[in-house]
Amino acid sequence: MKGFQSPNRNKEPEHMAIFGREILGNAVVDRTGAVMGSLVDLSFDLNTGLISELYVEVDASINASALPFEHTGSTVKIPGTAIARIAENIHLNV
Repeated sequence: MKGFQSPNRNKEPEHMAIFGREILGNAVVDRTGAVMGSLVDLSFDLNTGLISELYVEVDASINASALPFEHTGSTVKIPGTAIARIAENIHLNV
């Protein structure tokens, strides 16, 4: 799965249209539902239109260098393939 695709019963990729500004500032949660931080930026693949990376400012209680993602300071770069779904929060599959 590249970027965000919501699962459907026909097993065909189903893409959800969003505007980046609609989700900036939203909480990003891991697969257990624990809040990692908030979305500060995102990148799109211009060929597919899918989210390629999320840039997440992690909570002060989280050591960014302990996470399995590239980071600069307390901002981590999470690949779009780690997105499980986008709702009120951004849910990761990691």
